[in-house]
Order: sequence, then C-alpha cells, then structure tokens
Amino acid sequence: MSRHSDPTGALLLGIGAGIWTFFKGFRVFREFKIVADTPCMPIRSLPMGLVQMRGTARSEKLIPSPITHTPCCFYQVKIEHYKSNGRSGSWQHYRTDLDGSKFYLQDQTGKVLIDSYSAEYDLPASPPRVVDGAHPSVAVGDGASDQELLQYIETAGTHQFANKIEHWLENKGPLEDPKKEQSRQTLLQMIRVIPNTAAEGGKIPTELVERIMTTHPLDDPEKEQQRQTFLQHIRETGSLPTQLHVSTASGRYRLRESLILPGEEYHVTGTCVENANARDAHDQNMIVQGHSEKTFLISWKPERQVQQDLRKRAIGLILGGAALTLVCLALLLGHLGLY
Repeated sequence: MSRHSDPTGALLLGIGAGIWTFFKGFRVFREFKIVADTPCMPIRSLPMGLVQMRGTARSEKLIPSPITHTPCCFYQVKIEHYKSNGRSGSWQHYRTDLDGSKFYLQDQTGKVLIDSYSAEYDLPASPPRVVDGAHPSVAVGDGASDQELLQYIETAGTHQFANKIEHWLENKGPLEDPKKEQSRQTLLQMIRVIPNTAAEGGKIPTELVERIMTTHPLDDPEKEQQRQTFLQHIRETGSLPTQLHVSTASGRYRLRESLILPGEEYHVTGTCVENANARDAHDQNMIVQGHSEKTFLISWKPERQVQQDLRKRAIGLILGGAALTLVCLALLLGHLGLY
C-alpha cells in the first residue's frame, strides 16, 4: 500500500504565490501607467519631480566589466550557483554585484547626473559564462579567466554594499560640526576606494592617506591610542592593517553581465532633484529614486517598447497570478472534500 504525501501545504503555498503575483501585476501596471503618462522631455527643460528623458550615456571614468573587461559606465552581474541533490540539480540565484551607479545622460540640450542606486534596470544580458571551481579553464580572448572569475565571485557584492554605505553617509551630511564633517568626508572617500583595494594589493591612494593623517584626535585616550596605531601602519605601508587575500570560489557558477555603455542611448524615468555637488551651471539636477514616487527605470529600449513591455508584463502577472490562485484553491477544496 503506497503512501502519498499530503498536498495541503504545497497548495497553500501555491495560493499565496498566486496572490502575491496577482498584486505584483497591479504594481507593474501602475508603473506602466506612470511611464505612459509622463512626457519625455529635453534634459535642459526637466522640472523637479517625476520626469522622463532619453539621452546618451557618458562617464568621466569608465570601469571594466568583470566578465568581458568591456569599458562601461555601469555594470550589473547576476551570479547563479548550481546546486545538486545527487540525482538532479538546478541553478539558483547566488549574488548580484553592480558598480558605476552614477553616470551622466546627455542630449542636444544638456546633461544630467543619473544616480541609479535602487533603479530597476532593463538592459540586455550577455551570454552566460559558466565557471567550475573544480575544473577552471584557461582564458580565451580579452575576457576574464576562470580563475579571475572565481576570485571575483568571492568578493562580488562588495560594490553594492559600499554603495549602500555611501548613500547613507551622503544623506547624513553636511554636518554642522567641522570635525564630524571632516570625518564623514574621509569615510566617504574610503568607502569609494576600498572595494578596489584588493585588486591593487591593498594599497590606499596617496591623497587618501594624507587625508586620514589630518583627521582630528579623539577625546578618549584609549581610542586615540588605537587610532594612532592604525595611522602608523598606514603611514609606513600605505595599506590597511589587514592582509587582503582573495580566495577562489568552489563549485559551479553561471554569470551574466548587463552594461550601460558610453555613447549608447538609454531611456530613463525617475525623480529629478537638485544636485548638491553640482560643478557648473549645466550640472544642477540629478535623477534619483523619489521618496514618495518609487518608479525609477533605466532601459535600453525605445519609449514605446518600454511601455509595451511593462503592459504585457503586468497583464501576464495579473492573469497568471489569478489562474494559479484559482487552480490551487479548487484543488485544495477538492482535497478537503468541501465541494
């Protein structure tokens, strides 16, 4: 006599997933309506608040992408880990890494800074790159080797974490106390360079070392002694008082990267605010995720296709969520003998 597991738990999970998908569809539909109802404007004419624009990506300092080493304004890498239960296995999300969240968008009328922290990215993904820690292969072409990618996987997510701290520190300033403001600025600079110190042997840029040296002493004698020891190590070695050693990841991984490339056009919907760090009269505004209106979308597609894709996605989520909920509910009622 065979024993069958009780499907009640799975059906309840299916109902919950269906309800979540259903309401997710309405959130996406709201995003579609916002994008459709917001006019696309020249950058020079952007008002404060929710705006939509199209322009060419520019950056004063391009960064190499981790997989293909392509010079870009921004990259996002999604990493999946292959997990096996012995008989079968599947790819599961492991980590997402991104860098270069600030870049410029320029059209014929002007330019605006895009602070894409917390943005939703609609960018083309590269072909998947699979690496295996047990059998790393030799690199072919200009891209990263398997060994480099396995080391990168170990530190992936550092830039995203640093971005969170950087934005938190930026939102805290400027501070009225000159000593605290100097410390805040020093911490900001450290956060911006530390994610790259591993690739440079742990060395801190000379100008940052000099800035750390000029920080004000602490009131607590014990903490001041610890600070002096920390500063002495930096003064003598030019590096942090920890030995940076990057190990390689073990297991099998699949990586895809999405890039914002200089010279390519992108469509952006976000909130326009004043740029507190403007350099000139043509750099007064900045596009961010708003506090009240969270819609912030960066897409490589034309405006009409952006709207069509959002509409199709919303309809698919609403209908799929409703269907999943009803099917699981009918099966559950039948299983319980309630109809």
